[in-house]
Amino acid sequence: MWTVNSESGDLHAVLLQESIEQFWEKRLPFVGIESSHYYLARCPHASFEEGRKSWSELPRYLKDEGVQVFELTSILRKFLEKSTIQEKRNIIEKIWMKGSTKPSVEELSVEHLTLGYPSKPYYDAEKDRIVLPDFTRVAWPYPRDTSFTSQVGTVICAMRRYSRRYEPNVVKLAYEYDEVLNRNIEIIWDANTSRERYTEPLCIEGGDTHIIDDETVAIGVGQRSTFTGFIETAKKLFENDHDEKIRYICAVSNPDYPAVDYMHLDVVINYPNRRKALVMPYYFESEIVKDIPKKKLLLKTLEAVRTKSEEDDRPMDPLVHPNDFKEAGRCSVYIKDGKEPKLLRRELSLLDFLLKEGKLDKDGIIFVGGVPEAENDVEHLLKVLMEQARGASNIFTIKPGVVIAYKRNKLTNEALREHGIKVKEWDDCYLDMLGGPHCSTNPLSRDGC
Repeated sequence: MWTVNSESGDLHAVLLQESIEQFWEKRLPFVGIESSHYYLARCPHASFEEGRKSWSELPRYLKDEGVQVFELTSILRKFLEKSTIQEKRNIIEKIWMKGSTKPSVEELSVEHLTLGYPSKPYYDAEKDRIVLPDFTRVAWPYPRDTSFTSQVGTVICAMRRYSRRYEPNVVKLAYEYDEVLNRNIEIIWDANTSRERYTEPLCIEGGDTHIIDDETVAIGVGQRSTFTGFIETAKKLFENDHDEKIRYICAVSNPDYPAVDYMHLDVVINYPNRRKALVMPYYFESEIVKDIPKKKLLLKTLEAVRTKSEEDDRPMDPLVHPNDFKEAGRCSVYIKDGKEPKLLRRELSLLDFLLKEGKLDKDGIIFVGGVPEAENDVEHLLKVLMEQARGASNIFTIKPGVVIAYKRNKLTNEALREHGIKVKEWDDCYLDMLGGPHCSTNPLSRDGC
């Protein structure tokens, strides 16, 4: 069985998803109808061909380092080409809900699995109406979110974003039908199959889940992964930890919408090497690192923006409130008690937990945008926010000290190099609107750090 035992150890196998065309094309750029994959509030209108060229650099970087690369659409296409009628019938039953319009067994194609059914919109002359596909099954080039592999096996995630709710089911098909993946991936839990009913949705997403080292998991709780999702995931990890590898599972507070609409833990912290972390400054507080850029500056800046908006008599609803970030980064540490997660202690931040446990060095903290020149450097904060919005912290580590990072984030890449990190710069002008290298990769087999 393949396992993942860190965020920065040697990577052996990874899952990618080439859905660049879906990312930019075939969408109506209208605000407010996010539940349909054919409506997108933010549409880059980028060049599809240039975007595909940029995306192709990612698997090349990985293969150059000896990583075995699996691509989701290719896996599905290959299987469908040789599948039997019964196998296709099983796929349709797994992917399409009862009562929904389904493709027939004879017409089922990979486009139906990735783009929905029908695979493209059309005008129905007989009924004088436009027919849209039901739902894109794999809408984004971000396989990180839909499943994750841990020290004890693989979890199929349950998405909080409505338009992505079908994606985990399609990813699960790849694990079941690819010969290599089926032989090496052990699914220990599919969060979509839970029969329990909660007052809060059970949501857990891979972008929130960090396998920090062989004994530690951190899960962001906020916009995408709920506390219910955290607790149930912790239970399943502990239940399947027969060799008692996992010592800590940490819940890390993330702000909710409207702070940002892609708020996973991996947009504020990642790990380029053992005992090092690339950190979004002004997000985490610390009782240990006294000269850390203070969260207060971010809160005061957000307060100033809201005050200015009120003075200009502009609408307030879309603006972020300082309170959205007040608890950001705080950490609750859970241990195994029987098969249940038990709260051990609370820390001011995930950074303080890592520092106290010897999993992070004080001089191993690398800041997005580099180190500010002075205390309360608002200009530095604005530069940091711009680079962070372009995925600066969303790096992906191939092996200790070697990362893939977006090219345009010059200040952050310089800071990484100053700490001895080799940076493979990914051309990003068509890619850095919503996610980054970490979002675009799903580790299937990785050593401890």
